[in-house]
Amino acid sequence: MSDNLFQVTKDGKSGFINDKGQVVIDLVFDGVSSFSEGLARIFVGDKVGFIDTKGNIKIPPKFDTVSGFSEGMASATLGDKYGYIDTSGNFIMEPNFYRCWDFENGFALVMQEVVSTGCFIDKFGAIKLNGRNFLVSKYSEGLINCSENGDWGFIDINGNFIIPPTYKYAREFSEGKAAVSPKKINGKANKKELYAFINKENEIIIPPLFTGADIRFSDGMCAVWDKGYGYINNAGQLVIPCDLYLGQHFSEGLAVVKPNGKGKEYGYIDKTGAMIIKPTFTLAESFENGLASVTIGKKYEEFKYGYIDKSGKYVWEPTR
Repeated sequence: MSDNLFQVTKDGKSGFINDKGQVVIDLVFDGVSSFSEGLARIFVGDKVGFIDTKGNIKIPPKFDTVSGFSEGMASATLGDKYGYIDTSGNFIMEPNFYRCWDFENGFALVMQEVVSTGCFIDKFGAIKLNGRNFLVSKYSEGLINCSENGDWGFIDINGNFIIPPTYKYAREFSEGKAAVSPKKINGKANKKELYAFINKENEIIIPPLFTGADIRFSDGMCAVWDKGYGYINNAGQLVIPCDLYLGQHFSEGLAVVKPNGKGKEYGYIDKTGAMIIKPTFTLAESFENGLASVTIGKKYEEFKYGYIDKSGKYVWEPTR
């Protein structure tokens, strides 16, 4: 979401509200997605286009599928193949790819064919990196986690190893840190698959203490697992014990969690681990621009979707 606009659906039609719960773009579309770079997807029948934050149609619904915009480009299909369009809706890379991902720092991961291992292209469509299995990698904070002969390290966009491939596995960088699984700990094999965190100088800044680590730090916190989910801070201190059934990323000071026990609902904790919003939701999303999307209902056919503020109060009562 951006510009403090939030997608909603009622009686089968979709539009947008502001952070006060007021409808600002009428619910007239068959579906919508969140705004990205000032544009949001609208679904009209089986075609997709874009509107601006005033509700004006900027790109008529003509695509079969299309992503949100990232760095001024969006992947789109007319038929079975993907290409990239600009904010005018014109293809600047013809739909010749089997699959495409968003651009980040000037580059995007694409699959050229169904059996492709993926490659990185620039904004002109030129292949920058190829020849590795990049489908389990991510270009983040200037580095790409990738493997060589089964060992993991980090390369730059030119394909040079900046951090040598010496780990059993490596996750992407976030907030200057990356989770890695060393082959050995104190001279012994890492049989428990413990994870440590390194900086971009390949220095271990948080020792390997947990059997699982979330993909990334956010809001200075990272979810870790040891017979349950908990959270560490930037110093690697376990500040929320590993006694949660599920823990997701922190955003705007709160994280979606599912406590241990018989209940299956989601709620929200703060950085002390205190339950700020009781677990009463079937599904819950992270807070963004002060609101969070939540779902209630026992069966998919009965699901209703609403928005809450940080006190847990509905600003948009659940609808469908």
